[in-house]
Amino acid sequence: MTSLLDLLRDPLFRSTVLTLWLLPCAIQDRRTRHVSNWLTVPLFIVAWPVALLTGHFALTFAVFVGVYVATKLEPRAGAADGKLMVGLAAVAPPALGIGVLMEAAVFVVLRLRGRQDEAIPGALFLCVGSLLNAVLLVAQRIIGPSQCL
Repeated sequence: MTSLLDLLRDPLFRSTVLTLWLLPCAIQDRRTRHVSNWLTVPLFIVAWPVALLTGHFALTFAVFVGVYVATKLEPRAGAADGKLMVGLAAVAPPALGIGVLMEAAVFVVLRLRGRQDEAIPGALFLCVGSLLNAVLLVAQRIIGPSQCL
């Protein structure tokens, strides 16, 4: 019988739950460019014990510090995106990497096109990153670790 701790240690389970959690965040961010605290704060709080359980505490803390500094340097930076990023660092670091890379690419393209003030729905990219991470984990289980990336 699988225990809750076993499930929490399973990267596919964490990434799947994370994708489902981020979906309403992404929808709300896309529509309003705002994500409610009731969607972001629980993930931020849960991130810390999960980070200890998964061994991602140092990364989670580093992302927290980076997000904190970024919001101080750029007041328009999204606090909701920061809380979600801390959650991803704890729960599914590859999903964070994928989401941030996609968001950075869109940011660069928008800036090159002269669209300096356009807001980017960060939660959308984090959700897609989590979904892609889950797909890669499923592929890895089906094909086998030696055949995947």
